[in-house]
Amino acid sequence: MGWWPIDPSTGEMPEGKMSSLSKPPDFVLLNAVPGADNAEGTHYLGDGPWDMMSSMPKELADITDTSQWSADDIRGLLLQDKTPPGVDAATMDDLRECVAACWKDIDSCYEDDWDRGATAAEKYWICNYLVQRMTNPGG
Repeated sequence: MGWWPIDPSTGEMPEGKMSSLSKPPDFVLLNAVPGADNAEGTHYLGDGPWDMMSSMPKELADITDTSQWSADDIRGLLLQDKTPPGVDAATMDDLRECVAACWKDIDSCYEDDWDRGATAAEKYWICNYLVQRMTNPGG
């Protein structure tokens, strides 16, 4: 699984950032390596969390119609436990269960490699990946 460091305010990899294992110019490793690149305060995104989040559009759509949800509705549900428009209490309980299971899996990915759960900034950018998949499925 690949990990890369991000700027928590943009979600982008900082320019010129490379693994501490790199020996330029002969060997440059852009991916972050758990155990070598886990400096305190560094934020990461990775293939594992994105893979786990990639099934969420279908999982959420299996619970309720998500076709009219906005980016803010999706972020509100995943990051703030806000009920999307038109969702009743029983359905919201099912959505909460689905979202909690997803974040638990994602946190375990971070715990396995970085010895901590995902940070708020990492969760925001992982959620943004879902927003893009749900609001622009062909893009």
